[in-house]
Amino acid sequence: MSPKTLQVSPEEMEARIARFRNLTPQSHIYERQGIPRAAYEMVAAKALYTLMAPSNRAGPMSGRPPVIADDNLSVVIAECPPGNKPMLHAHFKTTEHFFCLSGRFLIRWGDEGEHETILEPFDMIAVPKAVCRDFTNISDQTAHLLVLITGNSNESYNDVGFTADESRRFKDRFGDEVAGRLESIGFSFLEKDAAEPV
Repeated sequence: MSPKTLQVSPEEMEARIARFRNLTPQSHIYERQGIPRAAYEMVAAKALYTLMAPSNRAGPMSGRPPVIADDNLSVVIAECPPGNKPMLHAHFKTTEHFFCLSGRFLIRWGDEGEHETILEPFDMIAVPKAVCRDFTNISDQTAHLLVLITGNSNESYNDVGFTADESRRFKDRFGDEVAGRLESIGFSFLEKDAAEPV
């Protein structure tokens, strides 16, 4: 017996479409929760546009996703001007994949970002859990990186921890109160080396 197909109306299908022109950067969404835009952009990159997430509670990059996933996949576009990057960080319960859409990105990994490779358009890398990483737009124009994050549950996505050096640098600039607000949405500022269990 063949499986039955599902009929979906145009209205129902429209609810499953993320139109890039209608997206709001995550930094703007969290600014309404008392997190300065510059603080969010320092930890996460200049502009993160979430297209899809398992829910609006699936970590600090899932504020108001236009498409709620049927599985545990977040889809984000990082838009970075030349030289822009997030802080060195690790995902402890999720796997993060980077796919270069435009420009060139330097991908660093290791507790101090001591290893590196370059992604050209349409290159992809899957960074294992608990490995520190960051990405930098090394082209001379605004570039775009597709970020795919997979996990086992909504709770898995609250797993982003910044290295101790990056945490100190952030707190020196924005203070403990702003760091606490970012922690309330799923980021962690590590006091010891990111390679050690938290």
